[in-house]
Amino acid sequence: MPQTSSPASAFTLKLFRIASLTTGIFLLTITILYVIRLATNQELWALGPNGFLTLETFTMTADGFREGLPQSGLDLTSISLIVHGWLYVLYLYACFRVWTETRWSFLRFLVMAAGGVVPFLSFFTERHYGRLAKGDSN
Repeated sequence: MPQTSSPASAFTLKLFRIASLTTGIFLLTITILYVIRLATNQELWALGPNGFLTLETFTMTADGFREGLPQSGLDLTSISLIVHGWLYVLYLYACFRVWTETRWSFLRFLVMAAGGVVPFLSFFTERHYGRLAKGDSN
């Protein structure tokens, strides 16, 4: 059944677009870094003792801790996870704003919210639901 809705405000649509794209980019980044972590037991480090940007090898202990990582520098793998978490909060807020302004079903909100945790989905949800929220029928 077709759903009637009112268009979302320009500010809300811009917030949704920015949040979707940044969250999607960071989600792809952490997905790549996580695959590297699982496949090679390496983490991405910046400004460590071995160079400006390096992959540092670690070993996993029996109690789940990582050993062998540098004591100085920035663990970009962990930092990207934290940044994505906060961006996902912003993304959820943007989804909520679009959802409340358009008065869509809760299922649409759930699909939009999944865009922040399923790689590539935020790019599709931004494009599809952004058009719908503008009032475009195409």
